[in-house]
Amino acid sequence: MIFTVLCGLLFGSDGYFVALAWSSCALMFFIVRSLKMKILSSFSADSMGAGASAKPQFRLYITLASAAFQPIIIYWLTAHLVR
Repeated sequence: MIFTVLCGLLFGSDGYFVALAWSSCALMFFIVRSLKMKILSSFSADSMGAGASAKPQFRLYITLASAAFQPIIIYWLTAHLVR
């Protein structure tokens, strides 16, 4: 968020949106990549039950939703600082 605000202050709104896009992609990649390992390890441990595949699938969707929600939060918290 600090990087995004600094780019917005130094380069205007164009710099803000470029920095927001870059940091959002980097943050989403990090969240999905790091939490995916935790989900896949729990998937192999839970593979004995009949409905075991639904639980890791749901966890994966929650991880993707939280990763997609982060850029919205960053924009909501920083957009008024750059205008």
